[in-house]
Amino acid sequence: MRTTIGTTIGTTIGTATIKRWVGLLLAASLAAGTSGTFAEPLRARIVADALGFPEGTVLADKVLYYVDYQVSTVNRLDDRGPAVVQTLPGCGANGLAVVNGDLWVACYDSGTIERVAPDGRRLGRIDRSRDGERFVRPNDLVANRRGDLYFTASGDRPGTGKVFLVPQAGAAANQVAQEIASGLDNANGIALSADERILYVGESGSDSVLDYRIRADGSLPGRHTFAALDALAPSSATGRHTPDGIRTGPDGSLFVALFHGGGVWVLDAKGALVKAIDVPGDHHSNLAISRDGRDMYVTSVTGSSGRIYRLPASPP
Repeated sequence: MRTTIGTTIGTTIGTATIKRWVGLLLAASLAAGTSGTFAEPLRARIVADALGFPEGTVLADKVLYYVDYQVSTVNRLDDRGPAVVQTLPGCGANGLAVVNGDLWVACYDSGTIERVAPDGRRLGRIDRSRDGERFVRPNDLVANRRGDLYFTASGDRPGTGKVFLVPQAGAAANQVAQEIASGLDNANGIALSADERILYVGESGSDSVLDYRIRADGSLPGRHTFAALDALAPSSATGRHTPDGIRTGPDGSLFVALFHGGGVWVLDAKGALVKAIDVPGDHHSNLAISRDGRDMYVTSVTGSSGRIYRLPASPP
């Protein structure tokens, strides 16, 4: 069903449905301060407005897909304008990945992973792991070229975050999730390196990005800290630098959307801070990078109002 995001979604949002941990993070940010003073200001253009809590941006065939947590919708934005693909009541849509053309949605509230066709048909769900374990706050997802789907589950207290793998998620007979990492402190954004040998995971509780070298069977070795973000901040910066969504660029750089910290940070392959990009808004939950690496789309939230900005991924 096609609609105008600004008028339809914008009139139905309410603070009662906002993400359970947002209130805590907002309070923490007021106490911690922000660090945008050293960031590079780039020209930002609003491409979607009057949203609630936009998340889960992903580009596929020149279409930008994203979710809005507050109203639990899956949305698309293309040359014809914005449209709602599907509404998932009770899901708490929080993350997106595309596998073989279908959309996989991380449902933070219902603890499920939903599969939705681009035309909005609901194709199925995964609600527990191979061992019968329920997912606690599924957060974000990423898929490799083979169709293996990795996703994070934030957990409900420190040290309970996990990472799961759905091998060949596009195959109807093989939609079983297996736990491959545990013990994380609020597992959040997730991304693969360009060669798909390294899995990056944002750990919001520690303001860090972890990396795992993926074994041949898809399993992960022990955790390793790729970047401790607070330690990377220049001396002029203050407050926390909390990772939310993360993406890899064509050159192997890692782009980190900062829920606390002012915008987007770009890290090199060794975890060093290359540059900080200032983005309008108080909090930034996710981003998508164009295939050529020239543009990025960043979700931004101020209070209970969200936007998506398009801006250069590199300085002009």
